[in-house]
Amino acid sequence: MQKNLRELIGEHLNRLAEGEVAPDEAADWALSVMEQESTEDIDPKLWRALDQLAGADLLEAPGAYLHGREDFACWRAEFEAERR
Repeated sequence: MQKNLRELIGEHLNRLAEGEVAPDEAADWALSVMEQESTEDIDPKLWRALDQLAGADLLEAPGAYLHGREDFACWRAEFEAERR
């Protein structure tokens, strides 16, 4: 059974918040999904979560990520709260 996009996003957010995946890997995955889909075809809440994931690897200085695990945990909490 193939997982739906909501489940996949949730898994990526969880793995990112837990440090199980590198920010660049999560960002690459999100960007690949966004390139294949249209904003009209995806729920705005899912698109927002994809956009956050796509920015997970932004740098504020060479070798220093703009976002960290606390940010990722907040993104995950926001995403989970929107599911209710």
